[in-house]
Amino acid sequence: MSPVDAAWFRMDPAHPADIISVMALDGAVDEAELRAMLEQRLVPRPRFRRRIVESPGAMTPPRWEDEPGFSLDAHLRRVSLAAPGGEAEFLALLNQLANDPLEFGRSPWRIWLVDGSPAGSILVIHLHHCMGDGFALLGVLLSLTDLAPGGPPAAARFASPLEHEPARHRLGRALATARRIERGLLDFGHLVSLPFDPATRLRGKPLGERRLAWSTGIEVSRVKALARERAATINDVLMAALAGALRQYLLDHGDEPRGLRAIVPVNLRPAGEPLDEEHGNWFGLVWADLPVAEPDREARLADVVATMARIKSSEEAAVSLAVMGALGRSPGVVERVADELFARKGTLVVTNVPGPRQPLYLVGHRIRDMMFWAPHPSGLACGASILSYAGTVRVGIRSDAAVVQDPELLARHFDDEFVAWERESSERKAAPPRGE
Repeated sequence: MSPVDAAWFRMDPAHPADIISVMALDGAVDEAELRAMLEQRLVPRPRFRRRIVESPGAMTPPRWEDEPGFSLDAHLRRVSLAAPGGEAEFLALLNQLANDPLEFGRSPWRIWLVDGSPAGSILVIHLHHCMGDGFALLGVLLSLTDLAPGGPPAAARFASPLEHEPARHRLGRALATARRIERGLLDFGHLVSLPFDPATRLRGKPLGERRLAWSTGIEVSRVKALARERAATINDVLMAALAGALRQYLLDHGDEPRGLRAIVPVNLRPAGEPLDEEHGNWFGLVWADLPVAEPDREARLADVVATMARIKSSEEAAVSLAVMGALGRSPGVVERVADELFARKGTLVVTNVPGPRQPLYLVGHRIRDMMFWAPHPSGLACGASILSYAGTVRVGIRSDAAVVQDPELLARHFDDEFVAWERESSERKAAPPRGE
């Protein structure tokens, strides 16, 4: 196992770093057809047939080995929703499945085929982060889907853009790497010197019971319009909206909003690079200030734009990837102490993954909705996962019930931010010029 994958495997045994994804389909899925598709497209991937074997005393990275007597039956399960099969019943089931630990005697993944919803079948995919990061695993999941009923497949494997690189380009990269190392040393110092995040109700001692929630969804076109009017990026607007949602959540509970940091994954995989056996996780982390204390939406966006500009010009993500690799080579106890140190410099994990723009199909059925929840390990009690799919963007909130008991409220405030932002923009445009 690569050192970075090992770091995610060992991060916190009491709070496993797992990923949960949901695909809601139109119509009932035939289990035999689903099984045949998985046997053809998923099972041939070596990592999905291998289990993890820890080294003696966790002194060196664990290793992957073939799962003895591998059978898809151990990873594909079927369950039915309680009547009437609505959103409340699905949420209760999803929380139950999210709290059912993965079995490390097998390859750490499973898929639940959920029946009983009047709208159609639902797939719940549960896997450990050591198998790959969210960017890579999204590619794996998309490889199970088709652009239309019956094909062609939605995702293909592309060669790395570094292959067949001319010599002059390799020389240029070498010089650029030298400059990046110099900047990286400075950014490592910045990371180490960051103070711990302030104490708010979003921080606390997690006890391990997960709760999930998701927002209704906002049209991507509305997010684009807000970004375009302000010469900002879509990501800037989404992060500013999340800061506003966190602010309102704290106000709802009678707390004074305080600025806090989000720990944000940044994809470092070369464009088109598929999930492989050596780099299941190929991303770095950055610590982004969220202006939760700022009451004005436009000012919050300006603060986010400035923060993201600083991050884009830094080497923090590459530095953190190197740190994760070093931790993965360390004994397990050393790694957990370091994880705790860096986790205290942030309050929540925020993942933003752009998904497919058009509807996709799974075994002939249109995927109506898609969502995922990234982990919030190392003592953090809350995480936000933003995903766009087929013209709609949603946030999934995952929290520890001992700290954040009502993640659905935070998810609802994310959508509310866009409604309020649009209303303020319309009122500002309709207001007469000053002096009239």
